[in-house]
Amino acid sequence: MRRFVVALLATLLVTTGCGTTAPQQQPGAAPEVAVFTVTGSKRTSGRDRVEVAAGRTVTIQVTTDAPDELHVHGYDRTADVMAGQPASVTFTADIPGVFEVELHHSGAALTELRVTA
Repeated sequence: MRRFVVALLATLLVTTGCGTTAPQQQPGAAPEVAVFTVTGSKRTSGRDRVEVAAGRTVTIQVTTDAPDELHVHGYDRTADVMAGQPASVTFTADIPGVFEVELHHSGAALTELRVTA
């Protein structure tokens, strides 16, 4: 009987897996793109919140009227921003949670990135 229970448990572990993984983006699926404009150290266009499922590719793009640095907290993704030229970061959102996206020098808050499991 004991061997039967051990064999049954081993079979269940193999067929159901020992852990979970984040859902992966379908091949060829377009990334989530969020576009922002900052003028006078204030966001003048763009969404308050960007929500994506874990495993999705995300692009954050910003155009400013002054040089700055785009930063996605939690993912430590940065990009130098030149005045008047779009700058972006693209990454796989694989860490569930809520993360601030901002410009470092001006302190302008761009959005809140929410990654759901």
